[in-house]
Amino acid sequence: MIVPAIALATVASFIASALLYALPPVSALISRTSTPRPGLPVVVQMASVVLRSLIVSCLIAGLMVAAGWHGAGSGSLLGLALCTLPLVLLLGGVVHENTSPSAAGVHLLDWILKLVIIGAIVGSFV
Repeated sequence: MIVPAIALATVASFIASALLYALPPVSALISRTSTPRPGLPVVVQMASVVLRSLIVSCLIAGLMVAAGWHGAGSGSLLGLALCTLPLVLLLGGVVHENTSPSAAGVHLLDWILKLVIIGAIVGSFV
């Protein structure tokens, strides 16, 4: 049952992310504050989003199984706790790489949504 959970969590988190970035105020903010990588096709960018979601889904599944945790609530809490990792990385981008704080905030919100959704879905199956 863990493989379908990982697949479902990966797809759901990708959809949630797409919906977030499709919101007009969010897409306008990201367009103003971010520079797309030149020469990288959109298909490759989207595939990398799916791959990252898949990796995180596997990580959360592995942590839940190793810890013996079960249920959507435990998974959601694990996902929320793991939000500290993108927070630290994005804060580094703001401080050291001149990343716009507003863009970093959107990216952090994206990761919070992804991690909690992934945790809830995977936890439901574990």
